[in-house]
Amino acid sequence: MPELPELQALAEGLDAAVAERRITRAIAYSPAVVRSADPPLEALEGRTLTAVRRRGKHVLVEAGDLTLVLHLMSAGRLALTTPPAGPRPPRGAALGLVLTRGEDDADPAELRMRELSSTRRASAYLVPTAELDAHGPLARLGPEPGELDAAGWRERLTDPPGVLQNALREGRRVAGVGRCYASELMWAARLPPLARTDRLDDEAWERLAKAAPVVLDGATARARERISTALPDAEKRITSVHGHHGEPCLRCGTRLERIGFRDYELVYCPRCQTGGRVYADRRTSRFLR
Repeated sequence: MPELPELQALAEGLDAAVAERRITRAIAYSPAVVRSADPPLEALEGRTLTAVRRRGKHVLVEAGDLTLVLHLMSAGRLALTTPPAGPRPPRGAALGLVLTRGEDDADPAELRMRELSSTRRASAYLVPTAELDAHGPLARLGPEPGELDAAGWRERLTDPPGVLQNALREGRRVAGVGRCYASELMWAARLPPLARTDRLDDEAWERLAKAAPVVLDGATARARERISTALPDAEKRITSVHGHHGEPCLRCGTRLERIGFRDYELVYCPRCQTGGRVYADRRTSRFLR
């Protein structure tokens, strides 16, 4: 799933590439992706794009007094590409905005959202720009990680208390962090993934506050090097622990272990994070009781 660094790089690249282009067509290739009815998607036609920005894991495509709110989920991708040559919808296409630089533009572009999976989870809402703050998915988001100090992290992740690796990924607490960067943050801050947030001490919160800008700003800088106007189909992140199960820890050399869940795994360093404890695999531990 694209997370804060990748979506920030994408929003910046698209903003520079499509701002001030005119929307000549708004196409719902997969009608189910559009979750709002009033105003209809076609209300974007004839308007000029004014900005593209990110909030949490949402991409906001602004066209004056209307904003298209896109959530790509795990399999969604967004790219500036060329419109289809014929009437047949492009493979995997969910939604498209055909853009021109003027009435005589012989080289139009299309801002296209695709889904790489047959499970359709991506969504698009067309919302009056003045009402964005009240739009449900955005109104429920917590602050951006860059807005938090140690006290802010503590407040967001302990009210109510929860398991650290889950709390970091809950957008209502902190916006934009998913499985990958939650793992990276916990490793960088030397925090045990299954710790209860209300049992972490002051030093732990200070480490998390110091680690967050290092991890997320660094990842965003690297994302800008490879992402401008298109999200790649395959992730090419440079990570310290995510996706590196079985390899030596970059900090201490200990073999990285994993917690296996039903549809993902969380990688951690036993020496750096859990005091030597190796967690049980959650996919099989229920059979071992």
